[in-house]
Amino acid sequence: MDYYTNLGILKAERSQSNYRYYDETAFETLQFIEKCKEMHMPLCEIKEKIEEKKKLLGINEHVSKQVNEVTDHIHRLEVELTELKPLLDGLTDSQREKISKSLSGQTTALIQTLALLL
Repeated sequence: MDYYTNLGILKAERSQSNYRYYDETAFETLQFIEKCKEMHMPLCEIKEKIEEKKKLLGINEHVSKQVNEVTDHIHRLEVELTELKPLLDGLTDSQREKISKSLSGQTTALIQTLALLL
């Protein structure tokens, strides 16, 4: 494990007494290294594959974070629309129609974008 840590393939946390501590991800990486070695894969290629996997995980986390932010935003909009409903009910038909027309283009675009994502 020290060998792979020194090569930068495995990451370890250090204790105050300078001991290395490996998390579960490091052990999964070590298992991956062993499987690759069984297939006679060169160490440089193993390292590249591990770096690619880390990069993909980072992208995945970023996308997940953005999806959560959008979901939160949609929830806030739902709350605002619920609060707006009683006010809209108090408008005349012509006032509601005017508001509906101003929102219809934006609403259609939003629905189309959501449909592409689903």
